[in-house]
Amino acid sequence: MRLRTLMPAVVLCAVMSSPSSASGQARTQPGPESPNRFSSADLVERPGELDGTRIEFSGEAIGEAMVRGGMSWLHVNDDAYHLRNIEEGAELGGYNSGMPVWLPSGEAGRVAFFGDFRHQGDVVSVRGTFNAACLEHGGDMDIHADALSVVARGRRVEDRVSPRKVSVALVLTALAAGLWALDGKLAERTPKVASARQA
Repeated sequence: MRLRTLMPAVVLCAVMSSPSSASGQARTQPGPESPNRFSSADLVERPGELDGTRIEFSGEAIGEAMVRGGMSWLHVNDDAYHLRNIEEGAELGGYNSGMPVWLPSGEAGRVAFFGDFRHQGDVVSVRGTFNAACLEHGGDMDIHADALSVVARGRRVEDRVSPRKVSVALVLTALAAGLWALDGKLAERTPKVASARQA
């Protein structure tokens, strides 16, 4: 197999095996746990037991409010990143997880920052009823809330370029270029050697 064929695999393996932290240290510690008595994972794993339960659910408001007249949808994440995101140094702690919340638009309007690639969203707390299979919303799992309070305001997040990642990228580029050049030299030499042996 020619080196040219192997190069993409070599570069990909090197990138995937490098630590993702900006500080260059591998993150092994989990992030903060859900602040809720019943986390989004609990609600998904115990739908029959918790259906119809009056709960208080806290987490980061993400995406945007989807206004439907006097009511709105919010998505509230209670995962390991609800207080601080990866760009700000949060430890890797599993998947994004949360719950859709259906509430009055006036309550949804209290949210000033929604989490996305450039912002850490407001941390909010809602009180309402958990529906394992909501009859009003096509059997989806949701929380019908009647009140929302803002626990902590969100903020703009600066996604800085990691100097270490830049260094790794430059080294890998140089490695790829070297392998490419070596492959070209070997390709030029191989026909000559074969011709000499035939003669």
